[in-house]
Amino acid sequence: MSKFVSDEYPWSKLLREYVMYCAVGCINVAIFFALYWFFSNFLTVTDSPETFGWAVSFLISSAQAFILHRWLTFESESEIRSSFSKMMIVYGVLWVVSTIAFYLLVEVIELDEFISWGINTAAFGFFTFLGLRFFAFPLSDGRVTRKERLDNFRERRKA
Repeated sequence: MSKFVSDEYPWSKLLREYVMYCAVGCINVAIFFALYWFFSNFLTVTDSPETFGWAVSFLISSAQAFILHRWLTFESESEIRSSFSKMMIVYGVLWVVSTIAFYLLVEVIELDEFISWGINTAAFGFFTFLGLRFFAFPLSDGRVTRKERLDNFRERRKA
């Protein structure tokens, strides 16, 4: 882990970003849960509505998470198409693995779906952070603070 930090990116900055990631993640998880609850209870088009709800909710909330993490968590200047593609690679890999894990927990082990949901969400959170920070929103792409981004937005609106 020591090669992840440097003089330009110290442990304190990594920790601050992780705390922001967790805060933004709470918003993402709330939206994810609302979508999951809807899809698993009202859109029962398969024999495994919980797994279907997990998979669809994961995809929808991933797109929403991109916007919040790009702007708030990582203050990234990464080119949007490139960073979105990379983020979806990270999320795609975790989507497949977490959906399989969720299926095993709910359908095979028969653990309560909400306990399984919590375990799965927590288990993959830190790995997602690392994938996003070092692959989708790398430090080499630069950063723009939230204040600078808001100032730029206001200037474009005036023009």
